[in-house]
Amino acid sequence: DGSYKIHGIKKVPEIVETEQTVEKIMFCGWRRDMADMIAQLDEYVQEGSELWLFNSVPAPKRAELLKDTGNKEELITNNLTICNVVGNPIIRRDLNRMHAVDDSGKPTGREITLDQFDSILILADAVAMENGANMMSCDSRSLSSLLIIQDIQKKLYVKRKSEDPNATLPCAPISEILDTRTKSLLKVANCHGYIMSNQIISSVMAQVSEDKDINIVLREILTADGSETYIRKVTRFVDLDEDRVLSFWDIALRARQRREVAVGYKPAELEFKDATHLIINPAEKFVPRKWSPNDMIITFALD
Repeated sequence: DGSYKIHGIKKVPEIVETEQTVEKIMFCGWRRDMADMIAQLDEYVQEGSELWLFNSVPAPKRAELLKDTGNKEELITNNLTICNVVGNPIIRRDLNRMHAVDDSGKPTGREITLDQFDSILILADAVAMENGANMMSCDSRSLSSLLIIQDIQKKLYVKRKSEDPNATLPCAPISEILDTRTKSLLKVANCHGYIMSNQIISSVMAQVSEDKDINIVLREILTADGSETYIRKVTRFVDLDEDRVLSFWDIALRARQRREVAVGYKPAELEFKDATHLIINPAEKFVPRKWSPNDMIITFALD
């Protein structure tokens, strides 16, 4: 309403930019649009990162599927090294230790365990759907894979912790869910994150059908070419030794100095699920609050 007044904008603190590190990522399962997913991921990650594809599709058949039986060009990655692993995502012995194979299906000698990944995404398996499985059945398979992966990770962590007290926790796997009714089972499975892919796609299509210009905004925030969503520590924008009591508008002005757009925040004492009313477009932006070092600011930025 124009009532907010600027009272001198202080410069943001100097920060030391750290180099992006290489990552090890795992896709568990197979999707028809796997090539598009890999192409997008390739634009985000640091050169030398690895993508392990674990699914039941034979290695010699994958190259043809990635080209969509000739409808797409051959997939070429600049930053990612793709490692193929053939196995069943719901069989424990296949997940305990994964062995990479080449395009002809011969072992390459490389192997990896689930505690070595930085990210694990469990996909709704298109192979199962082609064999007649419905959405609920696919979700059941995804949750089964999730529970097995979490159990294996826990046992590997306990073993590493006994050998190294400073061992870090393994990453939390993210599961793709197709049916909204499956959400009630996620808490039982102790799922820390999930993707309702069908719901996201339908929401995007509904918005674009109502206003085609929104497609420009969605392309900006949902592709590697434009701005992405970042979760930053508040200390990126504020020196808490000098200023600790500020309004969200003050934080937003500091963020602009770094060419970022602040859209919300998460207090340190709240989990993300309990801070949904603050993460995007929080109320009372002009009201000063006391910020702590572990508070997070959600922003849109180019890098």
